[in-house]
Amino acid sequence: MATDSAVTQRAFLTGARLKLSRLQLDGDLDRLYRQVAEISAQALNVARVGVWLFDGTGQGLHCKMLWDGKGDGPPPPLLMSKHPEYLAAIRERRYVASTDARTQSNTKELLEYLETWHITSLLDAALYRNGQVVGIVCHEHVGEPREWKREECQFAATVADLLSYFLEVNDRLAAEAQSHALALKLKDAHRLDALGRMAAGVAHDLNNLLGVITTGLAVLQRGGGADVVHQMEESARHAAALVAQLMSLGRQKTPVAQRQPLEPLLADFERLLAAHTTPRTRERSRSSGTLGERSRSEAEDAPRRSDPEVRVVFDVEKGLQVWADAAQLQQVLLNLVTNAMQAMPKGGVVVVRAHGRKGGVSFEVIDTGEGIAAEDLERLFDPFFTTRPEGHGIGLAVVQQVVAQHGGEVRVSSTVGDGTTFTVWWPSEVPA
Repeated sequence: MATDSAVTQRAFLTGARLKLSRLQLDGDLDRLYRQVAEISAQALNVARVGVWLFDGTGQGLHCKMLWDGKGDGPPPPLLMSKHPEYLAAIRERRYVASTDARTQSNTKELLEYLETWHITSLLDAALYRNGQVVGIVCHEHVGEPREWKREECQFAATVADLLSYFLEVNDRLAAEAQSHALALKLKDAHRLDALGRMAAGVAHDLNNLLGVITTGLAVLQRGGGADVVHQMEESARHAAALVAQLMSLGRQKTPVAQRQPLEPLLADFERLLAAHTTPRTRERSRSSGTLGERSRSEAEDAPRRSDPEVRVVFDVEKGLQVWADAAQLQQVLLNLVTNAMQAMPKGGVVVVRAHGRKGGVSFEVIDTGEGIAAEDLERLFDPFFTTRPEGHGIGLAVVQQVVAQHGGEVRVSSTVGDGTTFTVWWPSEVPA
């Protein structure tokens, strides 16, 4: 009979281990404590199971959850300064098994607690975190003293190991949540800062443009000539372009795209570029290979030029096709070329390359300007982030938005003092 009883108990403990293995941490640690305690109490046939954790000093032991089948609340904390032998025992062993806890040397210090709750036998297992005891799972027997079997002690240790694991997971999830919350706050702070800088920049530019118009009107009232009208028209055009960029960033405009040859589209872009910039020399190199020797020589000599002239050189492979909204592709190129030109206050060469690559076209806009610091590269496409005092941080955000809407991708590489390259992959067919 004794053998049958032992076999039955081992099977019962195995079933309890299986139940424990199915538990999951769903964010409610107290609920998990309750589930573990109830399974453990039934498996070991004890009246009470408590989960106790040390406070920050390691001297106060607090009951986080007590299961006794009656719904009683947890008992008050225990001060370990009054129970040094018990504390030493629980820190030195995986578990403390007391047949008669009222008389055994390492548990009799708990006599007041034991008598209050009519506890005779204890099976306590330590909870570990990073090699340190952080708590105890207590199995408390009421009634005649009982001797704890080896399988029962091992089961109690298994319960403690499982709770230790869930405590570690909970701490990690809490740390990740806190880190995520801090990251969101930091991102919001960057966004507000960028919004403030953008608003100040836009207000400054619009104020200057309106100032030109206001002054021009005053001159016209005094009989001013056609030059004043031209200046007013230019200011109004720049103001409209600035507002258009802001509106483009704020709305997701669906591309009206079609498959079309690239060369006529780039010819239109050159005319658009001429209308948006002061007169500069533009050269075209139609080829299927690398830049011509003349273009490469100009690019290499550009940093040494004292003339502030900026040249735009085209190197376009023949016969390319793109799937694009023509106006939006031209807007992307215009923003990138304008940025490149502004990055070369001492003059230089902007190279616009277009070559076929992997089912699409690879556009490169290369400047020989000042370059971009490594810490700024990762924020370069953030709305309202800019490295130029006169910039708004709108253009590159629009570029990324338009490219993504077409199913393409944009990357940037830069070396301080040695220029910047923006690479845009644009599909030649409708994205799948």
